[in-house]
Amino acid sequence: MGFMKRIVVWWALLQGLLSLAQAQGVAVSAALSLEHNQLLPDEKMYLKLTIENRSGQDLMLGATSDWITFTVQGEKNSMVPEVGTNHVYIEGETTVPPGLTASRDFNLTPYFDFRQPGHYTVKATVKFPQWPQGLAVTPVSFSIVNGIRLANQPPGPVGVTLLHGPGNQPPPTRNYILEKSDDLGSMKLYVRLTDASSGQTVRLVPLGLYFSYSEPDVKLDRFNDLHVLHQTDAKAFSYCVIDTLGQILERRTYQYTDKRPALQADGAGGVAVAGGTRVVSASDLPPPERQPAATPVNASFPGSRPGQDK
Repeated sequence: MGFMKRIVVWWALLQGLLSLAQAQGVAVSAALSLEHNQLLPDEKMYLKLTIENRSGQDLMLGATSDWITFTVQGEKNSMVPEVGTNHVYIEGETTVPPGLTASRDFNLTPYFDFRQPGHYTVKATVKFPQWPQGLAVTPVSFSIVNGIRLANQPPGPVGVTLLHGPGNQPPPTRNYILEKSDDLGSMKLYVRLTDASSGQTVRLVPLGLYFSYSEPDVKLDRFNDLHVLHQTDAKAFSYCVIDTLGQILERRTYQYTDKRPALQADGAGGVAVAGGTRVVSASDLPPPERQPAATPVNASFPGSRPGQDK
């Protein structure tokens, strides 16, 4: 590195330290936190920014489109490129009174290309309208790991029944791929929806905890919706219905009783859960308060389709 280049680098570092010192002098702190520190490629990132205001003044968040800027560093401090021209921005202004805290949620996955396995660090700078300097946020780190494909995969490819091709062309086709990952000893199950022609991921759908000693039960109905019944612990099972757009149409919990729950297909292209006992849960889709009267567990649903609740 040449002499002049060293001077530029050191000057930039000095300016950053001065800005941080000035921002910290107004008694405002900010930190990032992640719900999960290990993600699969294309998995949604649940990132939370928390700001504590001890400045004695009201703070305004979101006043301009550049009120917060993110950078992501990969292995060996390499900068992760942004995807397209979109910038991470959540509309809406928020006032943080003195002595209080406020938080904003972000998802960086659509905006940065961190799909290769490795270790990454997220950094951010927050700007407030009343002060020219920015506040450097405490960074957070995470890892990207590849999922492991399960042995029993749904048949495919399947047509996207909700979309039509241009003119007389057939609709686009998708593949459902079941994957699992081990996050610090906690096994999780996912459905990766990919474009059948390009192999690109359309959406990664997390299905929750996975009891890996029991293979999931998977079936397609006549709408090409994927039904997945998988065990989450010694007695509990989770049942999900995912459509060809990657939306979760239905989610239920079942308990192992005298008979193990299993997926059952009928002759009309319907799929239902047979056996076990349903347990109403707050995570159900549709939510419990929006569901119709209970249907017998062993019933099937020819010609019916769950509501499209995300």
